Amino acid sequence: MMRMAVCMKQVPGDIGKSLSADGRICRNASSSIINPADVFSLETALTLKEQHTGQVDIFTMGTVAARSLLKESATLGADGLFLISDQDFAGADTYATAFVLAAALKKTAAYDLIFCGRRTLDGETGQVSIQIAEMLGIPVVTNVVQLELQEETVICRRLLEDGEEVVEAKLPALISVMEGMEGIDHPRLPSVFGLRNASKRPVILLDRETLGLEKEEVGSKGSYTEVKRSYLPDWQRKCEFCDMERGTELVRQKLQQIQKGGGQK
Repeated sequence: MMRMAVCMKQVPGDIGKSLSADGRICRNASSSIINPADVFSLETALTLKEQHTGQVDIFTMGTVAARSLLKESATLGADGLFLISDQDFAGADTYATAFVLAAALKKTAAYDLIFCGRRTLDGETGQVSIQIAEMLGIPVVTNVVQLELQEETVICRRLLEDGEEVVEAKLPALISVMEGMEGIDHPRLPSVFGLRNASKRPVILLDRETLGLEKEEVGSKGSYTEVKRSYLPDWQRKCEFCDMERGTELVRQKLQQIQKGGGQK
């Protein structure tokens, strides 16, 4: 039987409305959603479960409010539900987050495949999946849009900046899934059986002590970077129509402002 894990995250449904006055993201359960790319990761794992018989476990790192993500995943067919939550995990950067997730994955089971979304809406770094794979010592394939599972390997088609490539990785492996995963036009909806089954699935809490981690290794203490402030860029633009002579003069003035450090690029 194949064992698969999916790392998922709750993110604000509207980042603009979730920023506090001091530039921090407020994670309110009522306005949170499952990260869109993670939904495709879950659907990919559930599809493989149906095709090859197996088990799909969900891992999410967050507050108690993230239980809703786990329960929703259970209604779709997920098996094990793991909430990684501890006050000591607060303030974690991508490295510290990956460190805790890797510890949780190692403690729980020997997984054949681990799935992550390509990126999260609130962070947009795309770093965590690669860091987890490095910490677990397994191959990672990113930006995957199609995969084919064989006996001991997985063949992936992945997107590049200027095209595509096909990569074969030996199991166990970690797969970073694109939102437009081929063959998954729309993630499934809960069934009546899934809704009934989800109520019976326990959520297993994994805190720092359970994972055997030290305070200095996790959260802000275990992070190498710190987010001082978050803000939304000003996307407002203005357009001025002018003749060639006027346009040339405006470009010249703008370049002078940039050189002096007093203008916007």
